[in-house]
Formats: sequence, structure tokens, C-alpha cells
Amino acid sequence: MKIKNALDDCACCSSNGSNIHRRFVKREFKQEDKILLSPDAGHILFILEGEVQVGDTKKTHVCAVNQMVLIGYHHEYQITALTKVTMLILNFTTHYHVCVNINTERVWRTMKSLTYKFNTLRMGTPMQDFVKSVLFYLDHQIYCDYLQESKAVEIFIVFRFFYTSDELAHFFYPVLYKDLSFDTLVRTNYLQAKTVQELAELCGYNLSTFKKLFAKHFGISPYQWMQQQKISGIKAKLMDKTVSIKNIAYEFGFVDQSRLNTFCKKYLNGTPLQIRKKSEEQD
Repeated sequence: MKIKNALDDCACCSSNGSNIHRRFVKREFKQEDKILLSPDAGHILFILEGEVQVGDTKKTHVCAVNQMVLIGYHHEYQITALTKVTMLILNFTTHYHVCVNINTERVWRTMKSLTYKFNTLRMGTPMQDFVKSVLFYLDHQIYCDYLQESKAVEIFIVFRFFYTSDELAHFFYPVLYKDLSFDTLVRTNYLQAKTVQELAELCGYNLSTFKKLFAKHFGISPYQWMQQQKISGIKAKLMDKTVSIKNIAYEFGFVDQSRLNTFCKKYLNGTPLQIRKKSEEQD
């Protein structure tokens, strides 16, 4: 009775499947069915039963049970069920959803030197356990958007800690290569930029194109991201008692300490001195 009541509550909740880009779906296909996926999103296919054939203009690949297949944005693959097939599908709508939760620096170092070829990943025990947890909710018709979001984060934690950088680089290459190079470009130049316009110029883009690429990659505007980096940087410097507050104000482009005070009150809930004292008390 308790389970039924809980499901009734979920059905009435405004967050139960209201997101049209629902992340995880379970699908079944008959033999010879053509599997059509939206080209406007990326997809990871978790094959739970049967075999599928994935083909491009050059070659076809047979993918079997317990394998994961990545289908990138604007893919040119044709996917056919060779047998009766059951699969879990993860849809992701921005590259940011992928790279934010894997160690991009580690993967990027590997990715720069590899020659890409179509690659699948095997579902090890941690990934199988994760998939079972998602299927449990889907089989009980629990489609809560918040749950979907949390599971979309959790899966990339599994990728990060249970797969090697070489495996991740080969698997995620179709959706990460261009964006990781953009990520590196932004992180290399943002400390030299005071405005979004300056950062765009340092990265070699006009402002309009840069904003679109940035939002697609990071999931937020460049201004919001730069503010986040500034807040994190100031907080880290305030933890270091060897750096004077005056020097921190200068380093982060404030004309004087009073402007830094105002900034810290707004974003860190206290003056620089108060934040530093609180840190000392916690130590």
C-alpha cells in the first residue's frame, strides 16, 4: 500500500516526466527494426538483451549484450536490431553533461594523441549495478526529473572511477574532442581576461560565436562562469594567510579593498577579514 501511495504521489507531481528531454528510457525492438535516435542529442546505448548492428559509410559493427555504444550529435550511423533487443538509452543534450563529471584533463591528454575508431565499452559490475538501479525506477514508472538528473550525474561518476583514461578517451571522442580543445583554450586564457569580450578575443572568436560555443560546452554563460572562477579564486586566496587582502584585491582587478569587501559580502556572505577569521577558527 505504501508503494502504491508513493507512486500515486509521483504521478501527480509536476516534475514527473515533465522534461521532454527525459534522460533515461527503456526501449525494446523486434528483429530487423531500424532504431531511430534524435540527431539533436547524444546517446549512450546500454544493450541489455540481443545484438544490434551499427553502421556508417565505411564499416558496420555488431554490438552485443552488456556493451555500451556511444552515438554522437548529428550522427550518420544506421542502427538495426539483429535479434530481439532490449536496451536502456541515455540521452544528453549538451557536451557539458558529459565532461563535467569525468576528469577532462586526464582524458584530454590521452585523446590528443589517439587516432579515433569506433569503440564500445563493456559494462563492468559497477555499471551493471548502476543500470539495474535506473531500470528499477523505470519499471515502476517513476520518471521524476530530479531523479533523472541525479542519475545522469551519477553515471559519469561511475565512468570516472571505474574506467581508464584510455577507455574514456576512445569511447567519448566523438562528443568531446572539439569541446575539450575549447575547454583547454578557455582555461588557458581566462586569467588574462577581465571581460567576456576580452576572453573571446584571446580565444580567437567573435563575441557572438564565443557565447554560443561557451553555453553549449559549459551549460552557462561565459559571464556566469567567469564570476564562478573569480569567487572560487578569491576564496582560495583568503584561505592563504600569507597573502594580504590588499594584494588579493589587486590581483582580482578591484580598484581598492572596499570594492573587494562589497564583492565578498555579496557572494561569500562576509568581508574578506571575516572569511579569513572564520577559516582560522575552523582550523
